[in-house]
Amino acid sequence: MIPPLISRKSLAAMALLSLASVSAQAQDVLISDPPQDHTFGKAALNSTFATQYFSVFNRASTAVQLGTAGVDGALVTCAALGCPTIAPADFTIPGGSDGCSNAILQPGQGCSTLVIFSPKQPGSRLARLVFPVRGAAAVTRTVMGTGLAQPTDCVLDWAENSFRSILTSPTTTITASPFYLRCYANGALCLGADAAVQTADQPSVYLYQPHTTPTVQRLGYLSTFAQAAQCP
Repeated sequence: MIPPLISRKSLAAMALLSLASVSAQAQDVLISDPPQDHTFGKAALNSTFATQYFSVFNRASTAVQLGTAGVDGALVTCAALGCPTIAPADFTIPGGSDGCSNAILQPGQGCSTLVIFSPKQPGSRLARLVFPVRGAAAVTRTVMGTGLAQPTDCVLDWAENSFRSILTSPTTTITASPFYLRCYANGALCLGADAAVQTADQPSVYLYQPHTTPTVQRLGYLSTFAQAAQCP
C-alpha cells in the first residue's frame, strides 16, 4: 500500500530525481588526464616502454566507488586496408600500478592507473580503457598507438626523408599479409616490405602502384636498405 500522503505522481517524480542524480554522478566522474587526443605514439613490437598514467577525478558532491579498471575491444572501426585494428591485448594494466580499481573517491579526489602499450602487430592499434563506476555509467577512453616493425619502419622513414618530392602525404601503415607498407600521393604508389613468411628468402622492399595497371616491383633486400639508412 502507498501511504496516502505520498501520491503516485510524487513517487514517479522521486524516481526521476533518483535517475537524474545517477546520471549527474556519471557525468561528474571523468578521466582528467591525459588529454582526449593523447596517443601512445609509435612503439616497437612487443616493447613495453610506451606507458601512460590515466587519472580519474570525482567532481561530484558525494563519494563514488570505482570498479575494476580494464581494457576491452568494444569499439567500431572501418574494415578497409589501412584502418586501425582493435587490439585490446596490446594495452595492459600492471597490477602494481593500478591505483583506481575498486577505489572510493571522495569529492574532489582522484586516482591514477598505469597503462602499457605493447603492440603485437604493426600498424594502428585501438582499444577501450574502462573505469566502472558503481551505480552509474562507466568512464571510458579510446586508447591508441602504432606498432613499429623494425627495420621496415626505419627504412620507410628514411625513404620519406630522402625522397620528399615523390613520397608525399603518407597514409597510415597498412598490413596486408605478408606485406607491410605505406601509400603516398593519394594512394598512387605504395612502398613496403614483405614478412618473408612464405619463403626461406629474406624480406625484400617493394614498390606497388595500384592506380595504374597494378604492378609490384621488387627493389632489393630489406637488409640492404636498412644498412643504407643506418637503422639500429
